[in-house]
Parts: sequence; structure tokens; C-alpha cells
Amino acid sequence: MKQVAATIALLFLVAGLPEAQRRGGGPPGAPGGPGRGARATAGTVERITVRGRDAVVYLPPSYAGDQNRRFPTLYLLHGSGQRENAFIEVQARLQESADRLAGAQGFSEFIVVTPNASVDGGAMYPAEWDRFVAEELVADIDSRYRTLAHRMSRGLAGHDTGGAAALRIGMKRPQVFADLYLMSASPDAAATRELDANVSNLNAYYAFAIDVGSADPNVESNRQLHAALTKLRVAHLYEEYDGDRANRLGERIERNMLPFFARGLASPANLTSPSPGADRLAAPSK
Repeated sequence: MKQVAATIALLFLVAGLPEAQRRGGGPPGAPGGPGRGARATAGTVERITVRGRDAVVYLPPSYAGDQNRRFPTLYLLHGSGQRENAFIEVQARLQESADRLAGAQGFSEFIVVTPNASVDGGAMYPAEWDRFVAEELVADIDSRYRTLAHRMSRGLAGHDTGGAAALRIGMKRPQVFADLYLMSASPDAAATRELDANVSNLNAYYAFAIDVGSADPNVESNRQLHAALTKLRVAHLYEEYDGDRANRLGERIERNMLPFFARGLASPANLTSPSPGADRLAAPSK
């Protein structure tokens, strides 16, 4: 079963690569694609504060070079014991990975935001966190940067406890996000029990994926989550790979997670995406 799930996920990613490459806006010279004037070869990282919480923001190479272009946004939640720099400096090198991918023909670039979830006493993702991410953080990023302020252009992902938080937020906030990715998540029994009440919300996602290392201590809870979603007929991808919670995180981000969102986050130039106006769950653009 593990091999079948992994094969399906791999086929999905490989099959989707051409589409991910087209997502930047079509053939060379077309709006949004290669040949659109001067383009930086490296993205930038900014450190900001939103409502007293530190956050890291990755801006792709084209952000500085094309002042008229707006970008999709991925909200990426870190795991236990980490901070906002987890994916940039500690567990992965997201900037380098995203810059490499941005150089591919037509690859759709996007902004990545990682907020610090740690609070005094070592607690992670406190009760007010869901509202902060889905309302305050999204609103601040949309006002501060040139984003595509529509749910179809927003993704949500998380690693470890951040994956559990992403699942919890995703179940309740489909009007804000359209694509969901859980990496080595640590879902508890309470989250799994809430699936029944949120089936329609989860089925509103255009893409939903879960991956976990076969040596991860939480692999069994991920299997249970996968089984529960399958029983409820919630469309999703599930993959177990050879690794633990962190030893292949950087590789998984570059080879799996970033292409997943490049393929899934809607950009105006992608004619295969549903029209934002036809999306019944979309919050009004601001």
C-alpha cells in the first residue's frame, strides 16, 4: 500500500510538471513568461513584524523586476522548536530552492510567508493562532506586498506541528486558501474527529497533499488521517517516503512542495485555472 501511494504521488508530480512550467504565463515572450524584460536571478528575504509576531517573507526573483505583476502567496508554518527562519536558514534553504525553480522555463513564482508561532513558555500555535494566520496575517501581507488577493492564489502548508496547525486552519478556512500541503504533520485525535464536520470545506480545496517519512514517529497518525480522509471521500494525495521527520525536508520542499504550489496556485495567465469569479467560496478581493 505504501509503495502504491508513493507511486501515485510521484506520477502526479511528474505529470504536473509541464503544467507547472506553463503557469508562469505561457510561452517565452508572453505576459508572465520568460522574455518579459529584465529579471533578477535571485529572490530576496525580508523580515517583518505583524501584530507583534516576527515573520520571514521570501519574494521571488521577478518581484523586484516587474512592478506591475502580482503574485500568489504560500503561508508555510514551521514545526516544534523552530522559528520563522526554519525553512530559510535552519532545516532547509527555501530561498535557494525557490530561486533554482524560478529559473525553469515558465515556472510560476510565488511569495512565501513563514510567521513565528512560538510564544512565551514554549507553547506552539496557541488558540488565537488560526484567526491570526487566516485574517490578520493574510490581510497584512495583501496590503504590504503585490499579492493576488484571492483564495485561489493562496496556499497553506506546514511541517510537524505546523502541519497539524495547517490542517486545523484549512478545515475551517477554505474561503481563504485553495491548496493545502501537510509535511510530516502531527495531527492529534481531536483534529481527526473534526474531519466529519468539515468534509465540505476540505472538498473545496483544489489540491490537497500529505507526505510523511516512513521513519517519522508520527507516521501512524498520518496513516490514520489518510484512512479517515479516504473513507470520507476527500480527494487528496498521500505519500510515505524513505526518511524521518527532518532529514529530507529541504529536498522534499524543493522537489515536491514548491512544484505542488507552482502547479496549483492560480495566476491570471493560466488559462486552465477556473475563473476567480466562478469560485463560490472566494472572499471578496480587497
